[in-house]
Amino acid sequence: MPFELSPADLPRILPAWMVQHGAHLAEQGVARIVERYDLGGTTSYEGRVGRWTIYVDLSEREGVSVDCDECGKDGCVHAAAILHLIAHGATSATGLRPPSGLVEPWRRALERALDDPGVAEPTDVALLIGLDRDGVQIRPGLRGTRGTWIRTGIGWRDLDGKGITAEQRRALGELEALHEAREHFPGSTRPVYRSRWGSYDRAPQWIRLDELPSRGLWGVLADLRDAGVHLVADTKAQSPVALRAEPAAHHLSLDRRDGALHVRPVIDLQTEDDVRILPVGVPVAALAIADDDGVRELVPLREPLADAFTRLMQGEAFTIPDEAVADFERDYLPKLRRVAPLRSEAGTYDIPAPARPTLVLTLAQAEARATLSWRWEYPDASGLRLPAEERAIGDAVEAAAGERRELLGARQGTGFGAAMLTKDETVEFRTGVLPALRGVDGVRVDETDEQPEYRFAADPPVVHVSTAPHGNDWFDLEVSVDVGGEAVPLGMLLTALVARDRYVVLPSGTVFTLNATQFDPLRELLEEARSLQDRPTGPLRISRWQTDLWEELVGIGLVQAQANDWLDRLRGLTEADRLEPVEVPPGFRAQLRDYQKAGLAWLDFLRRHRLGGILADDMGLGKTVQVLAALERARQEDPSGRYLVVAPTSVVSNWVSEAARFAPALPTVGMDETSGKRGTALAEAVGDARLVVTSYALFRLDFDEYQAMGFTVLVLDEAQQIKNHRAQTHRCARVMDVPSKFAITGTPLENNLLELWALASLVAPGLLGGERSFTDQYRKPIERERNGERLHRLRRRLRPFMLRRTKEEVASDLPEKTEQLLEVELHPAHRRAYATRLQRERQKVLGLLDDVEANRMEILRSLTTLRLLALDPDLVDGAGSAPSAKLEKLGELLEEIVGDGHSVLVFSQFTQFLGRAAAVADARGIPYAYLDGSVSMSARKRMIERFTGGDVPVFFISLKAGGFGLNLTQADYCILLDPWWNPAAEAQATDRAHRIGQTRPVVVYRLISKGTIESKVVAMQEKKSRLFRDVLAGDDPSSVGALSATDFRGLIEG
Repeated sequence: MPFELSPADLPRILPAWMVQHGAHLAEQGVARIVERYDLGGTTSYEGRVGRWTIYVDLSEREGVSVDCDECGKDGCVHAAAILHLIAHGATSATGLRPPSGLVEPWRRALERALDDPGVAEPTDVALLIGLDRDGVQIRPGLRGTRGTWIRTGIGWRDLDGKGITAEQRRALGELEALHEAREHFPGSTRPVYRSRWGSYDRAPQWIRLDELPSRGLWGVLADLRDAGVHLVADTKAQSPVALRAEPAAHHLSLDRRDGALHVRPVIDLQTEDDVRILPVGVPVAALAIADDDGVRELVPLREPLADAFTRLMQGEAFTIPDEAVADFERDYLPKLRRVAPLRSEAGTYDIPAPARPTLVLTLAQAEARATLSWRWEYPDASGLRLPAEERAIGDAVEAAAGERRELLGARQGTGFGAAMLTKDETVEFRTGVLPALRGVDGVRVDETDEQPEYRFAADPPVVHVSTAPHGNDWFDLEVSVDVGGEAVPLGMLLTALVARDRYVVLPSGTVFTLNATQFDPLRELLEEARSLQDRPTGPLRISRWQTDLWEELVGIGLVQAQANDWLDRLRGLTEADRLEPVEVPPGFRAQLRDYQKAGLAWLDFLRRHRLGGILADDMGLGKTVQVLAALERARQEDPSGRYLVVAPTSVVSNWVSEAARFAPALPTVGMDETSGKRGTALAEAVGDARLVVTSYALFRLDFDEYQAMGFTVLVLDEAQQIKNHRAQTHRCARVMDVPSKFAITGTPLENNLLELWALASLVAPGLLGGERSFTDQYRKPIERERNGERLHRLRRRLRPFMLRRTKEEVASDLPEKTEQLLEVELHPAHRRAYATRLQRERQKVLGLLDDVEANRMEILRSLTTLRLLALDPDLVDGAGSAPSAKLEKLGELLEEIVGDGHSVLVFSQFTQFLGRAAAVADARGIPYAYLDGSVSMSARKRMIERFTGGDVPVFFISLKAGGFGLNLTQADYCILLDPWWNPAAEAQATDRAHRIGQTRPVVVYRLISKGTIESKVVAMQEKKSRLFRDVLAGDDPSSVGALSATDFRGLIEG
């Protein structure tokens, strides 16, 4: 489709003033289109404005591009004129095919770049340099037929059409730019004549050289001469004006004779005395030398003249009587040093040396932090400064500071800005920089208060740490340090370690470093103690959960022997081969695999030591049976013990039945009502039962009664259900007074590391610190900064208290699970409906990303709309505007799977779509069971029995209602109708079939609507899966967290 250009488009392509000027040219008939043709999706035009050629290309993909012979590709009034004609429908009569005489755009571009068209008939151009009573001025001139230079009737604008070369045009443009720049110079009262685009419409005939900015002026004059522009005196003789190559120097001459000091300005021009010398440039950077025949030479100056020097040149030479020379030297000589170099040409006057400045450093110190302030001090009161002298002293100060020069403060001009140093920087400044500064000539150090001399200790510090038991979970720490026999105040050491200071300075000025290896574990220990204690100002303590820190402290000899027995007992957790195996309790009716026996030993060890942990085995590896074995073993050790399992409502009955099946000697009762609804107290309902199973909702509602029961073990099944640490259920589990707590979950983290912290805070309080400490120490460094060292430390800290085995590691006999991603093409009408809605939701979401947290629900609502639309347009518009290709694909798969004698689980997060999927089975006469959150417990049980009993081959399950707690090994196929943000939820669902007890290979189909948000969700799943593997399996860290603005943008764009 050709690119259509309208008048309304022009102000978006070129500046408004340029569009207006171009329209004027077009309407005056100056512009015309010569050719137009189409080639490869691009419409090209060739136009003329006066003698200039302009090319315009219009492309749907590339937009508008212009190229003017005169002005280039940046846009100009010539191009604006041609665009005006195109936008108003003007065309050439050549048609749509490229004429033979017009080359393609790419060929034209190369020829113009490689060939210099030059000028057909170059014209001699001159700048006539004239004088008036005010100074030097120039105007253009052209060679006449008689060989003389003609200026009458010749203006700057006339040069455009006179055949000047590109070099001449460029140099004249530079002169024009200098002329325009006069507006930036104060004191100029003449109007500024702009002449962009080569018009020179309002330029004067004469341009004054004594008013042009001197920066770059001499180079422009040299460029004009080199480009062939003649420089000629504006006199009858029209003599050439030379540009002297060697710059002239100037100075102030001071000589003593005839009882006085004579002062005069001198410029070494090496010319006759009877000439006029006129200034060129502002400030004066060149001089024009003129005689009766006009200007004969332009001379550059080595340094521009100060205004005071120019005024001295215009006045009379002056003398100072001998008796006034002292006053002159005091009051005026320092000022004259800034005007020009001083010289006694006859050697009759000894010019006094300049008063050398002093760089004064004022050094103040408070709370071990130094503040540096700098100032310049001069012995005279003239107020004039010597920048060269100051710069030399500043350079010497930097050289003395060496690699620590950044401690001086930012370099500002010739000196330094004020600086406030940290404690560590203060030590480095006082020990390494300050002594060197005292030796720099021209520097004085003023200290506002008395400080000892800082010096590093000759001997390393000696640290002693001892412990004393305090309560069940803590040890009080007693730390002492001495350096060379000088005791280190403990408060000073603790403050420095917690603040991660590099040095400690004792009151005597002795300095020792905290970078020694022996301080690293002590620093971690103190940081952990600070983050865990409710009262950081109280006694310093270490938690018994911090086994890795205990190991390090003992290993380097910092902790004395009284705590070693505790660590010896805990080494079974940190060294897997030292964990003592335990017998499966007699009467337990299950044959445990080796890894399940190891899990039993781990659970039993933690329980006996009044500890807790996270059992995070892969889904389907029999976590329930391991926990039941551990509880039965606990019952046999202590028949009076009582244990509580809290689980999702849907699996409470499963726990009761599994307990009856595997541990019939363990009296078990399940709670399905609150005490109020039941009409009896919890203790009465429990009776003699040793194992109580309840739901999270009932646990929260009747918490006080559960707390009063005095349970000895708390088991939190599917613990990811209470990962929100701010929710009431999480709080109940956290504050419940139980010797041992265990979290059972195959997905200890799903979206971010804070979920893992939330579970650890339940079962091992103190292990990972508080939320803020954990975020600073682990979450931010791992998720945002990809910090491998912090990831390693987190895994090391978790290892004793989290047990995770994967199917690949321990269940090699489990049949293979194969996953296939099937992309489904949307029907055309469905595709159009999705694209239309995508544009609307994209604009909405992009406008909400500036504040993701405040707008998170609205953003997720838009994304959910797109996810529903990717499944079936009828779910969003309700109009049945297009069929669902995914449902059609589902029907094909069901017929094939069921026809071959297999059973299949079909999952979806959206119950409304799950119902439509079930209707597909209905339409094909395929019997099925159906389960979502609206199904009652009794109906749920019947549905499960119908499928597991072989009555139906298909089971439709909502991801939330049946994604966990079900054993459905009768199925060997799984179909996921839509992807979820969290890949762990999908893995949990498919592992209803792929688990211990499965004897056939399992095939998982994941249906994805191609080219929709579902493809982006799949990519995000892989990102989250990496975080899960990093923390639990030990791969490299990956920057993954909760859905961020970048994630949302990636889901909605492109």
